[in-house]
Amino acid sequence: MVSFNCEACNDAVKKPKLEQHYARCWAPFTCLDCSVQFGSSAEWKGHTSCISEAQKYERRCVRG
Repeated sequence: MVSFNCEACNDAVKKPKLEQHYARCWAPFTCLDCSVQFGSSAEWKGHTSCISEAQKYERRCVRG
């Protein structure tokens, strides 16, 4: 599952809880998978499907 880091409180937030957390902190989030930062919900909502779990772990296997 895609997770993001809150730049205000440094919490790691999973995709289903991101909107709720954003409403509380109003801070940018960074995708933990690809390190792209998002400043608004319109930006991260489109990004939540950037990489699948299979792609993430497949990439690790190829490197290792």
